[in-house]
Amino acid sequence: MNKIILKYWMIDLLIGFVLYVAYRITIMNISAAGEGLLANILYILDIILNIGLSLLYLAAVVICSFAVFLNFISKIRNSSLLSWLSFSGLPILLLAALIISLWVDAYDFSGKVMTKILIFSILYPCITTVLYRQFRKNIRN
Repeated sequence: MNKIILKYWMIDLLIGFVLYVAYRITIMNISAAGEGLLANILYILDIILNIGLSLLYLAAVVICSFAVFLNFISKIRNSSLLSWLSFSGLPILLLAALIISLWVDAYDFSGKVMTKILIFSILYPCITTVLYRQFRKNIRN
């Protein structure tokens, strides 16, 4: 049982890392908007913001992947709902917090970077739900 849970944790962590790399690739295609010192400073600040957001995304994915270890507890592992929450519950909570934050601050964000992080944040709980289904199928057998 321990090997199965560790296997699914590593798969979850790998999926999160792949999504992080895909997110970094999509936001790397940003170029400077103009010429001059001010445009260069704004471009550097944009790069720092993108790095900060992507590191925050990576940290959230790593923290969410540790919730899979809750399946070591037999009560959680034997309950379908609790087991699903250990896979996808925390990512969905963080996604809800991100959506609420964007909704509250909708009047003053550019949208490009935040839309991309929202798309990748939606992908992660969807993929972890598929991973949960495979885990339940593996546990039954």
